[in-house]
Amino acid sequence: MRFIGFEREDAAEAWARAKLELEDAPEFFRTMSAVDENDEFVCVVVMTNFTQRNIDLSIVIDSKKVTPKGTIAMFNEVFSFVFEKLKAARVTGLLRGKNRRSKRLNEHFGFKLEGVMRKAFVDDDLHVYGFLAEDYYSHVWYRGQHGH
Repeated sequence: MRFIGFEREDAAEAWARAKLELEDAPEFFRTMSAVDENDEFVCVVVMTNFTQRNIDLSIVIDSKKVTPKGTIAMFNEVFSFVFEKLKAARVTGLLRGKNRRSKRLNEHFGFKLEGVMRKAFVDDDLHVYGFLAEDYYSHVWYRGQHGH
């Protein structure tokens, strides 16, 4: 997996929209992505709803093509952008309750479950996860502490 940041941002947004089934959703603001050796998208992080303190993240990963090491590198880039460049205090992840894989991934990265919006979807609840700047700076994968 090769991190490409904001390159091919329009194509990354279209890929993520299709995977998330959000073709008619409001415009996204920024996407950061990674591609495989064939330049196919394997991970796209969509950042929306920017406020002075919070940014919502949607994460789309092709789990068949992404390695744990590649995922760590990607998230160091994303969190560096969000917390160091944009100076956000937190990021919010909104996940379908039935999406166990995404919930495990968010928890693995240090996100904390902050609440459940019952019946937010016709067939599912919406789980609200949060990750604070101080969580990032004290996280075991933070590049500033551990050379990643």
